[in-house]
Amino acid sequence: MMNTQEFTTMEQLSMMDSVTNGAVLQYGPLVLVTDNAYRDEFMAQIYEFVETPEEAGVGIEECRLNFCEKAEQKFQDGGRAMEWCLKRAKEYYLSK
Repeated sequence: MMNTQEFTTMEQLSMMDSVTNGAVLQYGPLVLVTDNAYRDEFMAQIYEFVETPEEAGVGIEECRLNFCEKAEQKFQDGGRAMEWCLKRAKEYYLSK
């Protein structure tokens, strides 16, 4: 499920969120993202940390993230999008 792309950070993801509908949340070694994709549709994405604040000498919001996966379907609200993120995180990333 790993996809090689440019690294991002929680800070950068937060700047791309819509003001009222987006969320960028740390969940252990992961970052779960939801945002308004189009009108009343929401997207969901999962990222993982590739460094710690101690390694990088920065705060958690500035640590590099690698993209893991994005939901193929759209959701009717941010809560359902986050529910997808949590379920996937528990099943595929935190159970290792």
